[in-house]
Amino acid sequence: MLERVLAGTLRPSYQWHLNRPNGAVNYFWLFSALVPFCLAGSNVIDNYVLHERLDDPVSYDILTTWLTIPIAVAVYLVWKVSFAFDAWFVGTAVGFAFAFLFILYNFAMMKEQGTNVVSLIYTSPLFVAILALLFLGEQLTLTNYFGILILILSAFLVLYKKLDTKNIALGIILVYAFFSAVARVASKSALESVDIWSYFFWFLVGGIIGTFILAAMRPKKLAAAWRKVDARLFLLFIVTTSLGELGFVLLYSAFSIGSVVLASGMSAIQPTLVYVYSAILGRIRPGVIPAERAAGRWVSARKIVAVILVILGVLALTGT
Repeated sequence: MLERVLAGTLRPSYQWHLNRPNGAVNYFWLFSALVPFCLAGSNVIDNYVLHERLDDPVSYDILTTWLTIPIAVAVYLVWKVSFAFDAWFVGTAVGFAFAFLFILYNFAMMKEQGTNVVSLIYTSPLFVAILALLFLGEQLTLTNYFGILILILSAFLVLYKKLDTKNIALGIILVYAFFSAVARVASKSALESVDIWSYFFWFLVGGIIGTFILAAMRPKKLAAAWRKVDARLFLLFIVTTSLGELGFVLLYSAFSIGSVVLASGMSAIQPTLVYVYSAILGRIRPGVIPAERAAGRWVSARKIVAVILVILGVLALTGT
């Protein structure tokens, strides 16, 4: 990637979907659509754990990331991992960065309503669109950009309450959203020349390295957090990690065959899914998930409008 940036030879992806085989296009939309379903499930679990069971966002980051070690070993044993520069350098750098970015995400999840946090995360497609245009030369149709804006608007409609501009947690998540967008554009550039499994392996390696550094900086707090982990909580760690990593595999698969902007735009339906998952779980097990306590017809109307906007946004996003 670095060599191509310096040489100015990054390939424009203008209207990529008009130049791809139909099979690749279909897989792109399938992967992109499945990403938010996986990550939304992980978001709900994270919100519950950090609200109710483990008030240590750094230790939670370390412990859940260490669960990816067997995944990294399995990928290495099964796949012929590439040691190309775009694979090991970019993949490791992005994974390493996420080891620290996830602390911001976890802190916000600990302090705030899950739907609020995820809604602000999905301002990131705007950053992705700008960065992809500047660094990848990726341009879309006006209809596509309109679809992204509609999906972002739907994300804000599922906010539990009005945003407090003095809320540090929500400010932190905007920082997360920007650097997450940087990571997505870097990943897309690398995946133009690297296979998905090699990149995913190095991404995991980067995250594992980052969390070992974090663990060395706070061994006593990590040990105290580990003592709180019972069998049920450990199972939740496994489920959220599995959903999260599956989401990343699907996301990087979409990047490898299509537009980073469109794939990121599709992910903006995630806040609506977080709200839906929370509402369903709240019906089944009242009080288990930090409740969506917003009341009144106006709030209910907002949720309905958000769902309608998701449908319209997806139609606009997938239109040619």
